[in-house]
This record gives sequence, C-alpha cells and structure tokens, in this order.
Amino acid sequence: MDLDRKSPVSRPLYERHGVFRYTGALRSVTYHPDAPGPDSPQAAAQALREAAAVFE
Repeated sequence: MDLDRKSPVSRPLYERHGVFRYTGALRSVTYHPDAPGPDSPQAAAQALREAAAVFE
C-alpha cells in the first residue's frame, strides 16, 4: 500500500502524527468538508481582492 500525501482526512490527526499508512478495513466513509485551507484557490482569490482594494 502506498502513502497518500495529498490533503489529510483529519488535519488535527495529521498535525499530531504526520502521514502514516492506514492498515484497517473501511466499512463506510462520511465526508464533512472543513473550511478551505490557506493554500486553496478561494484563499488566493480573497488575498488578491484584498491586495487590489489597497489600490482603489
């Protein structure tokens, strides 16, 4: 099984333990979206809007 280093399933768990292999069996998955991360397209667009507002 390969490591998946993309977006963590649980940011608090990732911050405590880093990337690790999951060796259990999945029975179901529930997705609860969190706020966009600091490197998300939404955050970048907001930063650009705020920077442009300085020049208006």
